[in-house]
Amino acid sequence: MKYTTIRISIEDKKRLERLAKLLKYRNLTDALRFALSVAEREMDKGRGDLDKVLSSLKHAKDIGKTSAEDIDKYLYGGE
Repeated sequence: MKYTTIRISIEDKKRLERLAKLLKYRNLTDALRFALSVAEREMDKGRGDLDKVLSSLKHAKDIGKTSAEDIDKYLYGGE
């Protein structure tokens, strides 16, 4: 494995040290790997299909003025 040096602010280094300590990692490299893995997973979660969202809006209709108290009625029908 090859290595390189990166420059980060002192603040970010302290945050990374705190994360490493919380996760009981012995070094900052493992904490950084963990943070990158979490960030990549979160990015993948957020990727939705915009076309699906827009196509579902084609079937939406205006139900007029609504009240949050009646949300179950709006979502599931009923009196």
